[in-house]
Amino acid sequence: MTSKTGSSSDLVDFEGGHNVATLKDKNVLRRTINEDVGEEEPLLASDQPGKPPVTEREEGVTKSGAINIATSMIVVSLAMAAYSIFSDAMSQWIYVEFENQVLGANASLINSTASNPCVKDNHTDLWAKELDKAQSLAARLNIYAMIVSLLPALFTNLLLGIYANQIGRRILFLAPLSGLFIRAFVGFVVAFWKLSIYWNFVGMACIGLTGHLPAIFMGIYVYTADNTGHNKSRSFGMVIAQTAINFCFSLSHLAVGYFIDAKGYAWPMFTASVILAFCLVICYFFLKETLETAKKARKKTFTEGFKEVFSFYVTKGKNSNYRRLDFSLLGLVFFLFSTCLGVSIQSMFLMNEPLCWSSIKIGEVTTYQGLLGAFTSLVLMKALQRCLSDDVICIVSLVSAAASRFVLAFAQYDWMIYVAYTVGMFELLLLPIIRAILSRMVPVNNRGSLFASVAVIEVATFVVAGAGFDALYSFTVSFWHGLTYLVIACCVSLATGLMILFTVTVRKRHWTRVVDVQEV
Repeated sequence: MTSKTGSSSDLVDFEGGHNVATLKDKNVLRRTINEDVGEEEPLLASDQPGKPPVTEREEGVTKSGAINIATSMIVVSLAMAAYSIFSDAMSQWIYVEFENQVLGANASLINSTASNPCVKDNHTDLWAKELDKAQSLAARLNIYAMIVSLLPALFTNLLLGIYANQIGRRILFLAPLSGLFIRAFVGFVVAFWKLSIYWNFVGMACIGLTGHLPAIFMGIYVYTADNTGHNKSRSFGMVIAQTAINFCFSLSHLAVGYFIDAKGYAWPMFTASVILAFCLVICYFFLKETLETAKKARKKTFTEGFKEVFSFYVTKGKNSNYRRLDFSLLGLVFFLFSTCLGVSIQSMFLMNEPLCWSSIKIGEVTTYQGLLGAFTSLVLMKALQRCLSDDVICIVSLVSAAASRFVLAFAQYDWMIYVAYTVGMFELLLLPIIRAILSRMVPVNNRGSLFASVAVIEVATFVVAGAGFDALYSFTVSFWHGLTYLVIACCVSLATGLMILFTVTVRKRHWTRVVDVQEV
C-alpha cells in the first residue's frame, strides 16, 4: 500500500492507492483509514451513494453551527450553575449535620452556623477533636456517595457513547439532565423535612444511572465537535464551552453563599431543581440533532461498541502504532489531571482551621477563580494559539495547575488562597484542548465512541478521587491540613511529564494531515 502523506499536490486513496483528488485548496475530497479501530471508513459518510465521501469542513463555525453551540452552552451552563448551587448547599449541609451529630447538645452552645462554620474564637480549642471528626465523617460519606453514583455511571456512559453514534446526540443531554434534576430534588426533600442524610443515596443512584456529570460533558464536547471545523476553531470552541460552564459555575458559588446565609440550605437545593427542570424543557424542545441520518454509524452490538470504545488505546493500527501511543499518553494525562480536579474537599478545606471561611467568603473566592479562568480562556487563549501549538498550551496549563496545588498545600492565610488561584489561572485550558486534539484524530462516526472512552476515564477519576484523595484528607486533616493538595501537586507534575513526552514524540514524527495537531 502506497501513500503520500507529505505532499501538498496529491492525495492518495489509502484503500487502493488510487489518486482521488488534487489539493488545490483546503476543501478537498479524501478518504482515510481509522486504523485504530480497524475500520476503513470515510471521515464523513457521503450523503448520496456512489459519490465520493466528503471530509469535515476545515473552515470555521457556520451560522447554524453557532446557533446549535449557543443553545447547548445555555443549557449546560444553566445546568452546571444549578448543580453548583445544589452541591455547595449539600456539601455544607452534610458537614453541619455531622457536626451537630458529633457535638450533640453542645452544638447549640458553640453557635456553629454558615457564617461561623468552625466556631472560630468560640471554644475552638475545646471542640477541635470533635470538629476534625465531623470533617472525617463528611469525607467518608463522599467516598460512599461516589461509589453509589459513579459505578453505575461507568456502564451508563459506555452505553450513551456507543449508541450516540446511532440514535443521535440529544440523548447525551436529556439523560444526565434528568438525573441531575432527580438528585437535586431528592436532596431538597431530605434537607427540608430533616430526613436521614442517607436518603440522599436514592438521588445519588439516579444520577449514576443517567451518566452523572461526565455524560453531560461528553454531550457538550461531542456536540461542539459536530458543529466546528477541523482546525483550531474546534480547540477554541471547546475552551469557550468549558469557560461558559465554569463562569456560570463560579457566579453561582457567589450567589449561593449569600443564599445559604439568608435562607439556610434547603431552599438553594429547591432553586437548583427548578433550574434543572427548565434546562430539560429547553433541551427537549429547542436543541437540534446534529448527527444526520446519512452520517450515523451502522447498528452495532454492545460487544462491538464496547470494543470500539477502548480500541483507541489498545489496538495497533495497520500503518504503525503511533496513534495508539498518542491516545494512551493523552488518556493518562487526562486521567491524572481529572482525578485531581475531582477532589471534593475544597469546601471542608476552606471552612475549617486555619482558614475558617464562611459560605460567603467561599463563594467570593470561587467567583474570583471563575472570572480569572474566563479572562484566560477568552482573552489569553487566542494569543497563546498564535504563538504556541495546542500540545504546548497543555503543558503550560499543567505547570500552572501544579504550582497552584503546591501553594494550597502550605496555605495558612487568606491571601495565599487568592495567590493559589491566580497561579492556576491557565489550568482550565487543559481538558477542552485535549478533547479537541483527540476529536481530530478520529472520524466523525467514531466520535461518540471516543468521547465515551473519555467519559469512562472521567468517571474513573471521580472514583479514584473519592476513594483516594478524599480518604487521604479524612486521615490526615488532624495533623496536616494541606497534605492532600501536596500529593495532588505531585500527580499533576507527573501528568506534565507525560504531556512533555507526548509533545516530543509528536515533534519527532512526520504527521499526516489527518492527525497533525499542529496543522489542524
